[in-house]
Order: sequence, then structure tokens, then C-alpha cells
Amino acid sequence: MTNDASTTPSQRHYGPGYRAMLLALIMLVAAFAYVDRVIVQTLGQPIKEDLGLTDFQLGLLGGLGFAILYSTLGLPIARLAERRDRITIISVSVGLFSLMSALCGLSANFWQLFLCRIGVGIGEAGVQAPSTSLIGDHFPPHQRGFAITMMRLGSPLGSFIGALAAVWIAKDHGWRTAMIAVCGPGLIVALLFRLLLRDPPRGLSDGLNNGARPTSKAATPPPPMGEVMSMMARKAVFRNLLIGLALSSMALYAGGAFTAPFFMRVHDLSITQAGVYVAIISSTAATAGMVLGGVGIDFIARRGQHWYALLPFCGIATSVPLYLVGYSLGSPLPALVCLTVAGVFLFFYSVPTLVALQNLVAPNARTTAAFIYFFIATLVGVGLGPPIIGLASDIFAGLAMPGFKSVCTDARLTGACATASAWGVRHALLASIALYALAAFHYWRAACALKRDASLSA
Repeated sequence: MTNDASTTPSQRHYGPGYRAMLLALIMLVAAFAYVDRVIVQTLGQPIKEDLGLTDFQLGLLGGLGFAILYSTLGLPIARLAERRDRITIISVSVGLFSLMSALCGLSANFWQLFLCRIGVGIGEAGVQAPSTSLIGDHFPPHQRGFAITMMRLGSPLGSFIGALAAVWIAKDHGWRTAMIAVCGPGLIVALLFRLLLRDPPRGLSDGLNNGARPTSKAATPPPPMGEVMSMMARKAVFRNLLIGLALSSMALYAGGAFTAPFFMRVHDLSITQAGVYVAIISSTAATAGMVLGGVGIDFIARRGQHWYALLPFCGIATSVPLYLVGYSLGSPLPALVCLTVAGVFLFFYSVPTLVALQNLVAPNARTTAAFIYFFIATLVGVGLGPPIIGLASDIFAGLAMPGFKSVCTDARLTGACATASAWGVRHALLASIALYALAAFHYWRAACALKRDASLSA
């Protein structure tokens, strides 16, 4: 721990070793949250066949069923976290979503599974925004890109573990056992989080770029939610950042929900092979993209704050042609390479957007700003993306084979029905790429607004 005279006792109390432990536990929490998400996506095809679901229903399970209460409860939990102990809130939330994930494996029909996925969303609602706020109070602005990157790396870690564990367990024991198996480790992480960490003073690390003590502004009560929303609605920077976030998240989660069905239907891979492909794409793309985008933004933003939006623009714009090629190829291995590389560039948007929102608001509004980020990414991205693409897949399948829904009633499709289903999911994913193009446009506009604001300030 540092004993620098310029630091307060509170700052010395939360030293480098403690902050390293904090990041490790926050990463584990994020990882288990994504295990619960990716396991439904990876096992989508056997769940569809066992319960006799349509692609639209499958999209609801992977999207809206999880997002509906994640988003609505995220606001009161975020506002509570502005005033109460964030460590307790996160610990209870992790325990709750771990238990609800286990209950998913006991579901006998679509509606039971849908309600359990809502329960998972309730638990996860208390994780992301308070965790981001904790990072904002432990790390100064010039280190937040790295710190938030470490938190966000829980996503590919959880995706990799979840996808491989899902197919490994489901292969011999079925998808229900795989769902139940993720409960125990999450409960252990919840207990460790509560016992080892403590809630810091608000704004602890603000002003540490120049050795100053934390400002008193951090101790003021959080502004009303309406005031924060009004401020964001007035400023072009916030508007375009949040629209770009919504569009890119929508396409990202839609593609993630149907990646395994895409490879199983279009390229005729087994569930084990498709699970490995999903693990490779999700872990490699997210890890490389978040590290390059998150750590890189701490350096490149020194050239101007507009890079918080310009870097996401460059990444998303580069990913568009790669996704077009990846979904169009006739061989699975080249498609895997294209989709993985496209994902690396796509994930440039994730950390810079979240860091920008943390840097642009006051310390006592950081949890609220983080909630808005995750609310949009979840309600619009997770909630709407998969169901819309699932519906589009059903529509395209109907175009490929008139009377598809009435003729192809067996969940295990064969012959012409299987061909139409493969055609549907491929063209639905191709259509989703238009969302990336629109997202890039809004990130470009956000970069222009940031540059204009900097010029006016100068």
C-alpha cells in the first residue's frame, strides 16, 4: 500500500493490493453473470427441440425473458446503490441470479423457463451498474479504461466457460443438468465478495491525476434521475453515444443468440462442434476487442476526448464487411475466422463508451450513468435483438418455403424444412448487419460533438 503524504487515510486504506483483489472479484462476478446468459444461447437448439419452440420463442428466452426485469429493476437498484452499501447489493444479486439459473433447468415448458429467465434478470440487475461505480471510486480517470476493461473481460471469460461447460455437460446429461450445474460456483463468489470487500467513500479517486484530494462534490446527494436524463437528452454527445450503443448491442446480442443455431443449421455441425465455435468466437473476439479498445483508449484519448467515440466508429465500421462475408461463406472454418475477426473490431465500442459516460458525469451520478449504459444495452440489445432476429428468421424461412410453419411442425427439422430453416437464420443474421452500419454513423456524430465541445471549451 502506498504511504504518499498527498493521499488521505482512506486512499491508503484502499491500496494497490486491495484494488487488484477488487478487480479480480468483479471480473468473476461478471463472468458468472455471462455464464448464465451464454448457456441458454449455446443450448438453444436442444432446448428448442425438447420444448418444441419457434425461433421467436427461442429469441424471447435469450433476450426479452432475461432483459425485461433486468432493465426495470436496474433503475431502483442503481439509485439505491448511490446511497447504500454497494458490496451487499452486488453479493445478494449474484446469489439470486445463481439460484434462478438452477431453476431454469427444472422448467417443463416455455412459460416456466421464460419466468425463470426473468428471475435471472432480476438478480443480474444489481451487478453491473454498482460494479462500474465501485471502479470509478477506486481508480482515477486516466486508469478507468484499464480497470473497466478488466471488469468487461468477465464477459468473454464467462462466455468461454459457459459455452464449453454447457456442451460438455449437456452431451451426456442433457441441457437441464447443464443449467443446474452453474449454480454452486456463483454462490461461492457471492460469499467471497461480501466477506472480502468494503464500500469506499464516493469520489475517492477523483483528482488523483494531479495528486489532489477527492473533491467534496462526491459527498453531495445524487441528482434526481430526471435531471440526469434531461442533461443527456440535451447534449448531442450523450444522445449519439447512447443510440450507437443501442444499435450495436442489438445486433451483437441477436448474433450471439443465433450463432450456435447458425452453425448447426447452415454448416451442419453437431452441438459439441457448435459450442466450441461459440466459445472461440465469444471469448477471442470479446477479449481481444475489449483489451485493444479498453486499454488503448487510455492512451489514444490523450490526443482528444473525441476518440472515446471515434475508436468505436472505426471498429464497428471495419466489422461490417467482415460480418457480411462470414455469414455468406459456405464453409464453417473460414466463416469462424471472419466472424471472430469481425467481433474483435466490433468490441472496440464497449469499454470506451462506458468510460466516456463515467468521465462525463459527476461522481455522485456514476451509478446512474452506468445503469443507463446497461439499461440500453440490455433492454434494447438483449431484450429486442434476439426476438426480432428470431422473428425475421421465421419470416425468411417462410419465404424460402411457403407454408413453413404449418408444414414443418416437428422441432427436429429434416429435408426441405431444414433447408428453409437454415436459409432463414442466415438471411436474418445478414439483415442484422444494417444495425452496425447505423451504429457507426451515430458514433461518428458523437465524435464530432465531442470535438466541437472541446473546441468551445478551449
